[in-house]
Amino acid sequence: MTYSIYEHKEATKFRKKHEKDKDLLKRILLKYNEIKENPHDSQFKQLKSSKCPQCKRARVGNYRIIFFVSKKDIEIVSIITRRDNYKKY
Repeated sequence: MTYSIYEHKEATKFRKKHEKDKDLLKRILLKYNEIKENPHDSQFKQLKSSKCPQCKRARVGNYRIIFFVSKKDIEIVSIITRRDNYKKY
C-alpha cells in the first residue's frame, strides 16, 4: 500500500527555518521515505499520549519526527528536538 505524506504547518515551519542545513534536510527526507514505505515498522515508537494516541515518533539525529498514520495518509505533525517534551502531542 502506498501512502501520501502531508506536513502540518509546524513541520513546514521547521523545514523552512533549517533550510540552510542541507545535511539535516536530506536526512529528514530520507526518513520521510522510510516512513512512507512502512509506517508500522517497529523502529517507529508509539507515543503514550491522550491527545494523540495514534501518533508515532521517528528519530533523525537530535530530532524527532512526530507523525500520525491514517488509512491512506501519513500526517507529519511536527519535528522537534529530542530534548523537547513531546508529551503535548
